[in-house]
Amino acid sequence: MISLERVYDVLEIFIIFPLVLLCQFILQKLLDLLYPSRDRNLHQSDQAICYDVVYDFKKLLHFARPNGTQFFLLKYREMRKISHVINDDDVTLYYVTPQEFQFVRVKPGVDLRDIIRYPFTFITQHNCAVEVMTLSREQGNKYLADKVDLNNSGSNIVLLHNTGRCGSTLIANMVHRTEQFHVISEPYSLTALVFDFSSKSEQTPLDSEENLDLLRSTLLFLCKDPDKKYLIKVCGIFTGSLAHIAHKALPGVREIFLHRSLLATVSSWHKILGPLRFSGLAGHAKYILPLKYRRIWEKVKPQGSYQGFLFILLSQLHPFFIECENGRKMRAFSYESLQKNQEEFCKNLLCELGLGSEYVPLALSALEVDSQENSPLKKYNMDKNRRINIPSQALDWIVKVGLEEFGIEIRKEDVFVNNMPNS
Repeated sequence: MISLERVYDVLEIFIIFPLVLLCQFILQKLLDLLYPSRDRNLHQSDQAICYDVVYDFKKLLHFARPNGTQFFLLKYREMRKISHVINDDDVTLYYVTPQEFQFVRVKPGVDLRDIIRYPFTFITQHNCAVEVMTLSREQGNKYLADKVDLNNSGSNIVLLHNTGRCGSTLIANMVHRTEQFHVISEPYSLTALVFDFSSKSEQTPLDSEENLDLLRSTLLFLCKDPDKKYLIKVCGIFTGSLAHIAHKALPGVREIFLHRSLLATVSSWHKILGPLRFSGLAGHAKYILPLKYRRIWEKVKPQGSYQGFLFILLSQLHPFFIECENGRKMRAFSYESLQKNQEEFCKNLLCELGLGSEYVPLALSALEVDSQENSPLKKYNMDKNRRINIPSQALDWIVKVGLEEFGIEIRKEDVFVNNMPNS
């Protein structure tokens, strides 16, 4: 029997979602005519354009998805000096396009640094935004050149790479509890770069100077206080696409990698996405994969959603292997090692971050609560006990593809990576 939730999913994807975008587009055009804002020579200005958020059309949609400002209905408010915008604690970088940087101001009382209460930065930014401020690329680069030490290598920044659904939110929570890092959980500005860079990857190398410049600026705007230490938990799509160029943008950036049994990871993704979205993402993955992985996809031709999704995970693991082969000292941690020995895991993790064992009790306190407790995604993970039966043929296929195409040895019983370097 088809559930009402499944029916709504179909209606949302094929009817409600397009209608919402159409309504937003029409109403935004009307507001732009009534309150024009872009008739100024902004590239020569030190002023940011500020808009009030009139309405958020994402409220009409069921599933919490990462997105930029395209769901907002914005009304022009004023021009404001860039430094007055950037330096406010309640203003953070939200979205990046090839043309501009987009910041949001959240409503009073919302502290984005509190990832216990607000586990996902991009969701909180969107749901709590009251104002949007934009800078052109030229303005943003000029501001950074004038206000930021561009010789800063990014040594105060740690990137937590992961495949998603592997315990990364829990690990970010552990680091947050030490109060030694400002933790930023899945900023959409970095995810947006993946789509931008991938769309032009056939003509422009991912590590082109233009791309590196935009990635560098994005990281510096996210981590705007050079005297603070930051840990950024990125999305798996960033790991799979851009993990190999982050250090080229800021050579001092440190990077660690979290992984989990692929069987457990796929099952968790299936439970939280539901069959329809799971199949849709698996079937269209090749369009957002880096060019080299798209070519492997075409060669091995995944059949069905499980093979497609397992291939996505391999493409997110493989950059770590390549970086280690190239001499990068990136440390890997597994969720299974945390389950086996929590204290030892914490000691090793904190040591990698430059913290002593005195912070272990604080980090371990994160295990006392559900790290997803305040996440909007929690309500979609309703059936935790539902067993996902991945066909044996899909497991045989991924073991074969992993070894032959990626050099990754996978244990079939639990689809765990046997030869993870620096683990």
